[in-house]
Amino acid sequence: MNRVIINADDFGIHGEVNKAVYEGHTKGILTSTSLLAQGAAFDEAVELAGTCPRLGVGIHLCLVGGLPPVLSPREVPTLVGRDGLLPDNYIEFISKAYTGKIDFSQVYAELDAQIEKVSATGLTITHLDSHQHLHVLPPVWKITTALMKKHGLHRLRLPREAYRFKLFTARPGRVVGRGGLTALAVKAAPDAARLCFSVTDYFWGMVDGGDMTETNLRYILQGLPFGIHEIMMHPGASNDVLGRSFSWGYHWQEELAALLSPRIRAVTEARKLELINYGDLP
Repeated sequence: MNRVIINADDFGIHGEVNKAVYEGHTKGILTSTSLLAQGAAFDEAVELAGTCPRLGVGIHLCLVGGLPPVLSPREVPTLVGRDGLLPDNYIEFISKAYTGKIDFSQVYAELDAQIEKVSATGLTITHLDSHQHLHVLPPVWKITTALMKKHGLHRLRLPREAYRFKLFTARPGRVVGRGGLTALAVKAAPDAARLCFSVTDYFWGMVDGGDMTETNLRYILQGLPFGIHEIMMHPGASNDVLGRSFSWGYHWQEELAALLSPRIRAVTEARKLELINYGDLP
C-alpha cells in the first residue's frame, strides 16, 4: 500500500492559513503541517494544533520571505536588511551566502531559536522542512542536521521531485527551480541516510507550488508509484486577504478546495492510499 503525507506549509503565517489548515484536516485529507515560528498567527496555530491530535506538526525553518527573525535583528545582523527583516527570497539569500555576506553562526543561532520556540509549545514535533526549501542548501544543510541531532529530531523533508515530472507542461520558472532543488536534495540524501534520518521516497509540489488545484492534485495521486510520498500544499481560506499580505500569487482557496473535494477523497480510497503524517515514519 502506498503511504502519503499531505502537508500544508506556512502554518502560523496568517489567520486565513490557520483556518484552512484546520478545515483541511478536520474535513478533508490534510494529515500534516509545518509551523512557522515567526508567523504573525503563531499562537493561534499552536492553539488549533492542540485540538487536532492526528495532525502531524513539523517546524517550517525560515531564513527568507521578508519575515522577521525570531532573534532580535541586532543578534543576526547579517541575516536581515535595514528594515530588520529576512531576505525576500532564496535567490537573495543565496547571493548573500556565496558572496560572504552571511555569518553562518547567526544562521545556526536563528534556526536554533526557531526550533526552541516551537518546542516550548509542548507540541510533538514530527519533522523539519523549510520556507523555500533552504535547508538543503549545503551550508544550511550542515547546520540543519547538527540542530536535528541537538534536539533529538530525525524526520525531515527531502524535496527531490522527479526531474521529468511535468517537464514540458509546468511553468518554466518552476521547472528550472525544481531542477536545482532536486539536485541539492539528491546530494543531501546519502548524508540523511548516514545520519539515520527518516525521509519519504518521493516528494511532490514544487512545479505545482501555489497551484495544487484539484486537477493537479488528482493527477499526482492517480500516478503515484509504490512507496512513501509527501505532497506539499499551501491552502488558505481567502485569496483576497492573503494576496494583500503576500505577493506570491498562490491559489490558496483552490488548494483548500482540493483538500476538501469528495472527488479527491474518492481517488485516495480507490487507490487504497494510506494517509499518514511524518510521525508515522520510523
